[in-house]
Amino acid sequence: MRGRPVAVALAAAALAAGCGGDDDGGDGAATTASARAAGPDPGLRVWAAQGCGSCHALAAAGARGTFGPDLAQTLQGAPAAVIRRAIVDPSGSASPGYGTGMMPEDYARRMSGRELDQLVAFLVQGTR
Repeated sequence: MRGRPVAVALAAAALAAGCGGDDDGGDGAATTASARAAGPDPGLRVWAAQGCGSCHALAAAGARGTFGPDLAQTLQGAPAAVIRRAIVDPSGSASPGYGTGMMPEDYARRMSGRELDQLVAFLVQGTR
Protein backbone atom coordinates (compact mmCIF):
# COMPACT_ATOMS: atom_id res chain seq x y z
CA MET A 1 0.00 0.00 0.00
CA ARG A 2 2.94 2.25 0.66
CA GLY A 3 3.97 2.36 -3.04
CA ARG A 4 0.49 3.38 -4.22
CA PRO A 5 0.88 7.12 -3.47
CA VAL A 6 4.16 7.08 -5.39
CA ALA A 7 2.52 5.34 -8.36
CA VAL A 8 -0.35 7.82 -8.30
CA ALA A 9 2.09 10.73 -8.14
CA LEU A 10 4.08 9.30 -11.06
CA ALA A 11 0.93 8.81 -13.10
CA ALA A 12 -0.15 12.37 -12.37
CA ALA A 13 3.30 13.61 -13.38
CA ALA A 14 3.09 11.61 -16.61
CA LEU A 15 -0.24 13.19 -17.44
CA ALA A 16 1.05 16.64 -16.57
CA ALA A 17 4.08 16.01 -18.78
CA GLY A 18 1.76 15.10 -21.63
CA CYS A 19 2.64 11.42 -21.91
CA GLY A 20 0.13 9.73 -24.08
CA GLY A 21 -1.44 13.00 -25.10
CA ASP A 22 -0.63 15.62 -27.66
CA ASP A 23 2.97 15.49 -28.81
CA ASP A 24 4.97 18.62 -28.72
CA GLY A 25 8.18 16.72 -29.41
CA GLY A 26 9.69 18.43 -26.42
CA ASP A 27 10.12 21.64 -28.37
CA GLY A 28 6.71 23.31 -28.05
CA ALA A 29 5.32 22.45 -31.51
CA ALA A 30 1.64 21.57 -31.67
CA THR A 31 0.42 18.06 -32.49
CA THR A 32 -0.87 19.07 -35.89
CA ALA A 33 2.49 20.60 -36.77
CA SER A 34 4.25 17.44 -35.62
CA ALA A 35 1.95 15.24 -37.67
CA ARG A 36 2.42 17.45 -40.75
CA ALA A 37 6.18 17.41 -40.26
CA ALA A 38 6.04 13.63 -39.95
CA GLY A 39 5.83 13.43 -43.72
CA PRO A 40 5.27 10.14 -45.45
CA ASP A 41 6.48 7.80 -42.68
CA PRO A 42 3.30 6.36 -41.15
CA GLY A 43 5.15 5.27 -38.00
CA LEU A 44 6.33 8.81 -37.38
CA ARG A 45 2.74 10.02 -37.79
CA VAL A 46 1.64 7.47 -35.15
CA TRP A 47 4.51 8.63 -32.90
CA ALA A 48 3.27 12.21 -33.19
CA ALA A 49 -0.42 11.33 -32.78
CA GLN A 50 0.25 9.26 -29.64
CA GLY A 51 2.39 11.96 -28.04
CA CYS A 52 5.48 9.77 -27.64
CA GLY A 53 7.87 12.72 -27.93
CA SER A 54 6.24 14.39 -24.94
CA CYS A 55 8.06 11.91 -22.72
CA HIS A 56 10.73 10.24 -24.85
CA ALA A 57 13.75 11.55 -26.69
CA LEU A 58 14.40 10.03 -30.11
CA ALA A 59 16.62 11.75 -32.64
CA ALA A 60 14.86 10.01 -35.55
CA ALA A 61 11.66 11.80 -34.52
CA GLY A 62 13.29 15.08 -33.57
CA ALA A 63 11.96 14.54 -30.04
CA ARG A 64 13.69 15.68 -26.87
CA GLY A 65 11.32 14.48 -24.14
CA THR A 66 13.00 13.94 -20.79
CA PHE A 67 10.36 12.24 -18.65
CA GLY A 68 10.97 8.78 -20.12
CA PRO A 69 14.11 7.11 -21.40
CA ASP A 70 15.86 8.08 -24.64
CA LEU A 71 14.61 5.34 -26.93
CA ALA A 72 17.69 5.44 -29.17
CA GLN A 73 19.61 4.17 -26.15
CA THR A 74 17.14 1.83 -24.50
CA LEU A 75 15.80 0.22 -27.68
CA GLN A 76 19.01 0.18 -29.71
CA GLY A 77 19.22 -3.11 -31.59
CA ALA A 78 16.05 -4.48 -29.98
CA PRO A 79 13.94 -6.76 -32.16
CA ALA A 80 10.43 -5.68 -33.15
CA ALA A 81 8.81 -8.10 -30.67
CA VAL A 82 10.67 -6.52 -27.74
CA ILE A 83 9.72 -3.01 -28.85
CA ARG A 84 6.07 -4.04 -29.29
CA ARG A 85 6.01 -5.51 -25.79
CA ALA A 86 7.54 -2.33 -24.33
CA ILE A 87 4.63 -0.38 -25.85
CA VAL A 88 1.72 -2.67 -24.98
CA ASP A 89 3.06 -3.92 -21.62
CA PRO A 90 5.31 -1.15 -20.34
CA SER A 91 5.19 -2.35 -16.73
CA GLY A 92 6.54 -5.72 -17.82
CA SER A 93 9.54 -4.16 -19.51
CA ALA A 94 10.45 -0.92 -17.75
CA SER A 95 13.90 0.42 -18.58
CA PRO A 96 16.49 0.44 -15.79
CA GLY A 97 16.16 3.58 -13.73
CA TYR A 98 12.50 4.06 -14.70
CA GLY A 99 9.79 2.63 -12.51
CA THR A 100 6.64 0.93 -13.63
CA GLY A 101 3.43 2.91 -13.83
CA MET A 102 5.04 5.84 -15.60
CA MET A 103 3.98 4.93 -19.13
CA PRO A 104 0.28 4.53 -19.90
CA GLU A 105 -0.78 0.89 -20.09
CA ASP A 106 -3.48 1.27 -22.75
CA TYR A 107 -1.59 1.79 -25.99
CA ALA A 108 -2.83 -1.56 -27.35
CA ARG A 109 -6.35 -0.11 -27.11
CA ARG A 110 -5.46 3.41 -28.25
CA MET A 111 -3.99 2.26 -31.54
CA SER A 112 -5.17 -0.07 -34.24
CA GLY A 113 -3.02 -3.12 -34.96
CA ARG A 114 -1.84 -1.41 -38.13
CA GLU A 115 -0.83 1.75 -36.25
CA LEU A 116 1.04 -0.32 -33.69
CA ASP A 117 2.86 -2.15 -36.49
CA GLN A 118 3.76 1.18 -38.10
CA LEU A 119 5.06 2.61 -34.82
CA VAL A 120 7.11 -0.50 -34.09
CA ALA A 121 8.61 -0.45 -37.60
CA PHE A 122 9.50 3.24 -37.17
CA LEU A 123 11.15 2.55 -33.81
CA VAL A 124 13.10 -0.42 -35.17
CA GLN A 125 14.53 1.81 -37.91
CA GLY A 126 14.91 4.86 -35.67
CA THR A 127 16.94 3.03 -33.03
CA ARG A 128 19.44 1.32 -35.35
